[in-house]
Amino acid sequence: MHILNLNTKKITKTADNINLKDDYHFIICNPWELKFLKTPLNIDIKTYKDCLTFDEKAKVNIFDDHIFFSFNIFQIIGEKMLMEEINIFLSEKYIIVLLRKQNEIYNQIKELMGENFYYKSNLTLSLLVIFSTILRIIISNQFENLERIEDDILELEDKIINKLDEDIPLKINYIRSICRDCVKNTRPLTYIMDTLLKEGMEFFSEDKSNAPYIEKEYMKLLQGVDSSLDKLYNFSLSTRELSDKLLDIHSSKVSEKTNNLITKLTILTGTAVPITIITGIYGMNFRYMPELDYIYGYQITLLIIILIPIISFIIFKYKKML
Repeated sequence: MHILNLNTKKITKTADNINLKDDYHFIICNPWELKFLKTPLNIDIKTYKDCLTFDEKAKVNIFDDHIFFSFNIFQIIGEKMLMEEINIFLSEKYIIVLLRKQNEIYNQIKELMGENFYYKSNLTLSLLVIFSTILRIIISNQFENLERIEDDILELEDKIINKLDEDIPLKINYIRSICRDCVKNTRPLTYIMDTLLKEGMEFFSEDKSNAPYIEKEYMKLLQGVDSSLDKLYNFSLSTRELSDKLLDIHSSKVSEKTNNLITKLTILTGTAVPITIITGIYGMNFRYMPELDYIYGYQITLLIIILIPIISFIIFKYKKML
C-alpha cells in the first residue's frame, strides 16, 4: 500500500494515523488491503466483496460521496494473454486504485506520487488530474499490448507467405481468439467513460461555490481521455480484422500450393502420354509391323522416348511452368 497525502505531500505505506476524512489522498493498494480503508471511507460491503473477487463484467456505481468502477485490462506476456481487474474509487477527497499485481501499470501509477505537476491550490482538481492521468496510463499500456499483438500478426503473416507449417492453423486460431478478447475487454471502457461523462459528478456538493468550475474541468479532462479511448477501441478492431485476414492469406497459400501440385501433375501426364502411345503401339500383337524388322528400330524408339521428357522439360521451363 502507498498513500500520498496531497496536503502534506508525504507518502506512507500504512493507513495508520492518517486523516482520510479531512485531508486529500491518492492511494494505491491491492484489494486485500482495502479492509483498512473501507470503514473510514464508508465503502459498502457489496462493493468491498466485488473488489476481492475477479469479475469479467465492467461496472460503474455512483454513490453519494464517491464513484466506484471496475474493468479488466489485458497484458501480453510472451505468447500468452493475461487478464487483470482494476478497481478505482474516486471522490472529491480521495482516489483509490486497486491492483492485484505490482506490474508495469502499478509502477507507472506509483511514479505519479513523486511528480509535482498535479499539485494545485484546488486539491479536488488535483485528484481529477491524477484520475485522468491514470486512465491515460492504462490506455497507453493497452496500446502497447495491441502493438505487440500486431507485430505477432505481421510476423505470422510473413511465416505463412514463406512457408506453410502444420501448426500455422493453430497459431492463427490462437491469435484470433486473443484479438477477440482484446475487443471484448476494450468495449466496456467506452461504456464506463460515457457513464463518467454523463453522471460522474453527482457526488460533488452543489452548494460549493467552485462546483461549476470543478465540473467544467472534470468534463474537459475526461473528454480528452474519451478521445484516446475511442482510438484504442478502433485500434483493437483493426487488429482483429488484421488477424482475420490471416485466414484468407493461409487459404490463398494453400490454394496456390494445390494449384502448383496440379500443374506439375498435368505436366507429368502430358509428358507421359506420348510415351504411353508409343509403347502402346509397339505393344500390339499385329504380325506385320514394318518397324519390327528394322535393325535400328529399338534404338530409335528408345531415343525418342528419352527425348520426349527432355524436350518437354525445356519447353515447360522456358514457359516458366516449372
